[in-house]
Amino acid sequence: MNPRLKRISWKPLRWWLVALVALVWALWANGRVLPAYAGPGMTDTGSSTFKIGGDLVVTGPEPIEEAFAIGGDLTVAPGTTVEGDAFAVGGNLVLSKNVQVGGDAFAVGGRLIRDETAVVRGDTFTVMEQLSGVFSRFGVLGTLYLGHVTFWTLSFVLAAIAGLIFLTLLPDHINAVTAAVYDRPLTSLLYGLGGFASLTLLSILLSGSVLGALLIPLANLGALLTGLFGGTAVAVWLGERLRRQHLEAKFQHFWIGLLVLFLVSLIPFIGGLLISLLGLFGFGATLLVRYGIRSVDTQPPSDLANSLDRLEHQPE
Repeated sequence: MNPRLKRISWKPLRWWLVALVALVWALWANGRVLPAYAGPGMTDTGSSTFKIGGDLVVTGPEPIEEAFAIGGDLTVAPGTTVEGDAFAVGGNLVLSKNVQVGGDAFAVGGRLIRDETAVVRGDTFTVMEQLSGVFSRFGVLGTLYLGHVTFWTLSFVLAAIAGLIFLTLLPDHINAVTAAVYDRPLTSLLYGLGGFASLTLLSILLSGSVLGALLIPLANLGALLTGLFGGTAVAVWLGERLRRQHLEAKFQHFWIGLLVLFLVSLIPFIGGLLISLLGLFGFGATLLVRYGIRSVDTQPPSDLANSLDRLEHQPE
């Protein structure tokens, strides 16, 4: 792989993580506007300049190590030197005349406005520039939550369509996976973690090769279908726990479980983690039923089917 292409592709992810840590810090600080140490006499040589919740203007005769603003515009005044990176999240990055930036210069949810005399030795790019108006209206946290809700809404629409198809065409398989989630939760979780780790390792080892170009998309498609299948089983399992007196109403269980999971996903930060964790159980249970339980020679398939039937129809 071209080293230059690899470097550019990882840069936005790196700074998205930096921005996420800063946002968590802002929440921990109860949303207070932190002071921006900028201007003559306020910034020591080699120090970093930052502000969360407002615009920031960086100026001064001494070089600044790094400068960033979250929830506002970052303006680097004429003649100012930033030895490291300069970036703005939820605002514009303005590089004035004769500005020197030794690292990267980029904006997330805003524009990069650069004077022709400004020098940037690293990369310059923007992420989600078209959403600058949304950032301005809802703020950084509001925009991130709006993206969170949009992502999970689309995900659950896909899950609902897939679930209806699976319950209609493969009801016995859904019952088996649901029983596995109920009967062997820890084993299902371990299988889910192992399957996810295996897929990641496969992608790393085969990335950039001809074989990888063929196998990785197929593996990702298989993982997606397995995840949707397992998610359907988890929704049915949750619905059964909530409506124990109607064990045969699989479609009702599915809709109830799916609605509860969707409401959980709307919880900021924690909701997505909980849904992902439950998704691992369903993913692992599907792998367990398909490859794990049936591969055990000491338990014949007929005994397995009988045990699953007893588990599925046992009195509550």
